[in-house]
Amino acid sequence: MSAREGIARSAGGRRPHRVGLICLDAGEKGAARPLLDDLAAATDAYECRAGMGDDAIELLELSGVAGVDALVVALGRGAPLCDLPRDARPKTPVYALLTCDSDAAGLEAWCRENGLAWSGALVVEGARTLPATWASPRLGWLRRPVSEGVDALVLALRTGSDAGVVRVRQSLARRAWSALLARLFSARD
Repeated sequence: MSAREGIARSAGGRRPHRVGLICLDAGEKGAARPLLDDLAAATDAYECRAGMGDDAIELLELSGVAGVDALVVALGRGAPLCDLPRDARPKTPVYALLTCDSDAAGLEAWCRENGLAWSGALVVEGARTLPATWASPRLGWLRRPVSEGVDALVLALRTGSDAGVVRVRQSLARRAWSALLARLFSARD
């Protein structure tokens, strides 16, 4: 069986073809946008490597969500859920990239209220330092735990399965180094 057939026949749910990307982030220096960009780049790379061709997932930056097979929502700390679009088809799977653990329960409740299928989330603790580390290699020492969490969410998205809630907590050394980089970069701005 080829990689294409394996993905198309996965044990998960229905493989999406059109995925809506929504980012609600507090300010331009928030961590939700880099997480969403990383997910989009990883999804494109895996689809290309698998030789999906015309069957590749189409990622769409949206404000309205009509006509998509799945949603990926990136929420920054304190982003209001009322800004999320409410015009998705019932049972549309919703995957999330979260910078605050408390947002997971709120987004899951929002999915239930709107008849959508909560399909899991990546929760990154200490995400405020992420933008400062984004120039480092994707699977380098600073970004590896977050990138591996994003890859787990990409796998669930590509196979249409439930991701559960994946929590990424960086080690003390990584957090200290990231905080130092964040201070250095904010001093330059």
